[in-house]
Amino acid sequence: MIHPIIALFEERAGLLDVQRSKAGLDEAVANLAAWMELARDHLTEDDWAVLGEIGGVLYREGASRRRAG
Repeated sequence: MIHPIIALFEERAGLLDVQRSKAGLDEAVANLAAWMELARDHLTEDDWAVLGEIGGVLYREGASRRRAG
C-alpha cells in the first residue's frame, strides 16, 4: 500500500502532466524557498533541517541536470 502523502505527490504529478505544466526542479526549489520564508516564524529547527535537506536534494538534482545540458 502506498503512503497517503506519496499518493498525493503522485496525484499532483499526474495533474501537472494533464495541465502540460513545464514546472521543473528550479520552480520547485523557488517555491519551497518562498514558502519557507513565509513560514519562517512557524517552523521548528527540525522542520528547517528536514526542509533544508529536501531543498538541497532538489537543488543538487537541478544543478546536475543543468550541467548535463
